[in-house]
Amino acid sequence: MENRSKFWDTYGRFFIALAVLLSITSLIMNLLSRRLETETEPEPTQSSEFWLDEEQTNVINILAAGAVLPSNDIQPGHIFSGLRSLVKNYDVASVSMHALVGSNITRTFGEELIAQGFGFYGLAYPGALSHGKQGIDKSMEFWNSQRVRTSGTHISTDTSNMIRMSEYNGVSVIYLSYTDLLDGDLPENENYLVNVYNDEKTPLFVNEAANMADVVIVSIAWQGEPGALPNERQRRIAEDLAGAGASIIVGYSQHAVQPVCWIDDTLVFYSLGDFYSEENDPTGRIGALGAVTVTETIYGDRSRVELTNPKVDLIYSTDDENGHSEVIMLKDADTESLPARDELYDGYSQTIQRMDDSIRIGGLN
Repeated sequence: MENRSKFWDTYGRFFIALAVLLSITSLIMNLLSRRLETETEPEPTQSSEFWLDEEQTNVINILAAGAVLPSNDIQPGHIFSGLRSLVKNYDVASVSMHALVGSNITRTFGEELIAQGFGFYGLAYPGALSHGKQGIDKSMEFWNSQRVRTSGTHISTDTSNMIRMSEYNGVSVIYLSYTDLLDGDLPENENYLVNVYNDEKTPLFVNEAANMADVVIVSIAWQGEPGALPNERQRRIAEDLAGAGASIIVGYSQHAVQPVCWIDDTLVFYSLGDFYSEENDPTGRIGALGAVTVTETIYGDRSRVELTNPKVDLIYSTDDENGHSEVIMLKDADTESLPARDELYDGYSQTIQRMDDSIRIGGLN
């Protein structure tokens, strides 16, 4: 008993102190563990909180005109000034030039067109080689000095293979110009001079452009009949271009205003006729302007482009009271100089709607 008493006297205090130390250590570790769990536990998210990619909408309005024919002897004066306020309302305005600056028309004539607000010029047309390579080089010297986009004639292979893109209000636009007809043959090793439509190569080039831009406008000169439906060749080319990704096709057939229609999502102006003409026959002086609204909707990394509200109105090349040439809206023409104005307006309107009567006549602003 005495030895057992001495044992507890000697070691009892040690075991008690050790037990107390272990208890304190366990308590501290437990407290630290609870604190870490509290600090790392994420705050609860309310079930009503979520995020969506913001939707963005970009809108542009596009105006297209027909062809300007040769008029070297005419000084510009105010030929297009009556349309300036209309053209300026559009983000993109295009016109087809069936004349060479410096050969068929003066530089001043070209400068006036630019001053009215036209920024895209289609230069491919059947008579583009009428003054040879020198004529094209002289014309391109003028256009390359201006702040506009052109397509259709070139000074080198490199420039003919180049795809130029512009952007308006966030919508990217590429403009291309071709002719399905050409007076004469392209010089050997100089096929870059004029964009001549090729059944195989051209749709591929248009498809490449469509993969780059939101909107691809294709201007093309082709053979058709005034006031008639487009022929088989026109329809096939339009279908091929639409299938390749063209957004808008702006056609031209000599002195002809032809129907407007949709091919799937592609808007086709088969022929807008003459934007400016000096024909003696009044019907040869009538052309059209076409317009459409383009809306791009962006949602995250996706986007959708939609063409809406296509409309067309008729124009007329007339001489004013001072003998100056002027382009005006056909409905504003003087009935004294054009007695059949109303009948012509109705007849051409019916032609435009022959393939799609939903196309609006008038309403350009």
